[in-house]
Amino acid sequence: MKQNDIISIIQDNDISEYYSLKNLGIEGYAFPYQEALKIVQICKHLVIPILGGDVYSMNNSTIENSDDNWYYDRIPNESFYDYVQNSCNKSESYIRTFKNHSCDRPLFSFVLEDQLE
Repeated sequence: MKQNDIISIIQDNDISEYYSLKNLGIEGYAFPYQEALKIVQICKHLVIPILGGDVYSMNNSTIENSDDNWYYDRIPNESFYDYVQNSCNKSESYIRTFKNHSCDRPLFSFVLEDQLE
């Protein structure tokens, strides 16, 4: 999936709150909790695997890397449908259970698969 496809997801699906990571030297976006959960559901609906993601913290209007992340490795012989479902479920579970008391609020970025098989 091309980087600009996340922009299409944002524009086409009423994603209202997101933050550029350019100030960290990263070409991408991070999303607060509710918007991140929307992204996961959209990926599941559009059959886009989520390879993983990174967590950032918003402290006093500044975005910082929290050094937290998650990933999903495709299981051998896993069907593409199951791969999408499992990768999205893992992302959702990680986001829902993420706890970090050292920041005002966490932001989540996503790594989406580049090519559909």
